[in-house]
Amino acid sequence: MTEVYHFGGEKIIVTEVPDWEIWVPELLDEINSNRSLMDHSHKIRGRWENSYLEEGLVPTIRVPMRFARDLGKEKLGISSVLLFAPLPFSHDKFPPFWFNLALPGEETGLHDHVDRAVLSCVAYLSCEKGSGNLFFKMQGEKELELQTQTGQIVLFSPSLKHGVRENQTDSERISLAFNLFPFPLPAVDL
Repeated sequence: MTEVYHFGGEKIIVTEVPDWEIWVPELLDEINSNRSLMDHSHKIRGRWENSYLEEGLVPTIRVPMRFARDLGKEKLGISSVLLFAPLPFSHDKFPPFWFNLALPGEETGLHDHVDRAVLSCVAYLSCEKGSGNLFFKMQGEKELELQTQTGQIVLFSPSLKHGVRENQTDSERISLAFNLFPFPLPAVDL
């Protein structure tokens, strides 16, 4: 079942990715087999905020990413492209997809993904009830909080400020976050 939330003039789509019972365990195996190869962008409050693996080490990411691209086109009319390498003409060495690994007691602060993307997405790979709800915040709007679950994906505007509540379980919460970019991708700097 697909749910659509309206928040500050933007739509937020929440649904399950088909066959998640198959691809989620595969992707978790790929992540866990390659943890020693992870690169990280920055620490906030002692936690690596974003953890990166090369696409070839986690090829199953293509399943939720393709689903999000197609759903964005169908439900929002957004034509987008998947990128598995850093943006052309970007100084950022990281690709536009990453893993969020949150141990008990950890959270993700309020932020957005404005830089050049047309759609932001989060796919949940391991999240028990209480491991940290996704929330959206905007001045003049009542905060929107979503209880997420394994196999679910959330699509939203990159400009929406969002964060993740504290993980209050004894388990690690794992999600795949990624941005989708305009299609066709401009031949010059975005």
